[in-house]
Amino acid sequence: MLPLALAASALLVGGPALAGGDPARGQEKSAVCAACHGPDGNSPSPEFPRIGGQHEDYLFQALRAYQLGTRKNPIMAAQVEALSRQDLRDLAAWYASQQGLYLKR
Repeated sequence: MLPLALAASALLVGGPALAGGDPARGQEKSAVCAACHGPDGNSPSPEFPRIGGQHEDYLFQALRAYQLGTRKNPIMAAQVEALSRQDLRDLAAWYASQQGLYLKR
């Protein structure tokens, strides 16, 4: 019974780290995003959301919803349609690691 408990504990401890994104890879993938959202996710235009400093899980879920079509925006759907889940995680990690305009970290 002890090996099973150890395995379960390892999954709980290791799970989030494995599921998270890599901010450095996300930065590399964010060049196309910068056209609307700005290089750090703080869009200078009020037409586009400021995503810098948002929670990583929120950003991942939003990107995934655009990809699945449950969140509607034809521009965003086209941008994320060919990205892998890891790509989405990496982008979310990059923008989450940035300073938001209204939040102090």
